Amino acid sequence: MTILGYITIGIIIGWLSRIITKDRGVAMIPSLAFGVLGSLAGMGIVLIIDVAGAAFYAGIGALCILFTVNVFSHETANMISHETAFFRNGGNFGGYRRK
Repeated sequence: MTILGYITIGIIIGWLSRIITKDRGVAMIPSLAFGVLGSLAGMGIVLIIDVAGAAFYAGIGALCILFTVNVFSHETANMISHETAFFRNGGNFGGYRRK
């Protein structure tokens, strides 16, 4: 399989990742780019250690990179607003006051 085949695997997995995660993950273009990056990284590692199944590991590499990027790309604004509300209420989220 040529390099374009591995790039295509990354693009397809990046596109599917964006379709599945919708607005919770990264945008479409970064999702495609990280899919291609993961696919090429997986293919490169497999070719370096000389193992069969480079296309399979290219797909696994793309999935791993996209999972990592989507998990750690959440905005911190919600966390900050919850922490602010926590301290404003005297350490209570529910608004109950300690007696």
